[in-house]
Amino acid sequence: MVNEQEITFDEPDEGRDIYHEPDDRALIRTKDVYQTELDNGVEGYSETMLAIVANFKNAGKPEGFNVQSMVGKSKRGEVALRLFAVVDDSVADPVFVKVGFKSRGCLAMTGCASAICSMIEGKTFSQALELTPKDVELAVDGVPKGKGHTTLFAIEAVRGLVGDWMYRCGMPLAEMNEKLPCDEMSVVCLMCEHCSLRDTRVEMRVNEAIAKQKAGEAK
Repeated sequence: MVNEQEITFDEPDEGRDIYHEPDDRALIRTKDVYQTELDNGVEGYSETMLAIVANFKNAGKPEGFNVQSMVGKSKRGEVALRLFAVVDDSVADPVFVKVGFKSRGCLAMTGCASAICSMIEGKTFSQALELTPKDVELAVDGVPKGKGHTTLFAIEAVRGLVGDWMYRCGMPLAEMNEKLPCDEMSVVCLMCEHCSLRDTRVEMRVNEAIAKQKAGEAK
């Protein structure tokens, strides 16, 4: 059992046997971060990414959080991210006051999750929605080959937070679709197998269909 305080990425000291690597490598196992993918050491990870993973302080649910989201995939290894945020909606353009995360998968997902929390704290919805996967990639100084989906998931999780707020405020589906459009069945949509924003839209469609049916029966 190890936690984030115990994970380090120092260079091997002179006494280490570099020719016989141990079969088991350290994995992160905490209540908020569960590393399911065994990375090949830290090959391909930038020093910035490793520093974020080793020292993240924004995991978990912030006290008083009022919106949340989830994104991820299960095929060929589980990689998932949940975001929780305290939103100040007393202003016209709501602001992310405090943001926390839970993650499963690889070091890249944990690093991108922590980074996106820091990136959107203090930002308005409009500002946060302008961020792109490339912005996340730059913030962590790159992700290893084959881990590009983690930057995408980070951005989709932010959109999920905004969608959750819209839903909780009782916004009609048509208005949500206009203000927070989704390109359904696109490559991005298909890549994100689990998406709370998509689930919310489906639930809203079902509720609208049931309401129409009941209205028709009442006539």
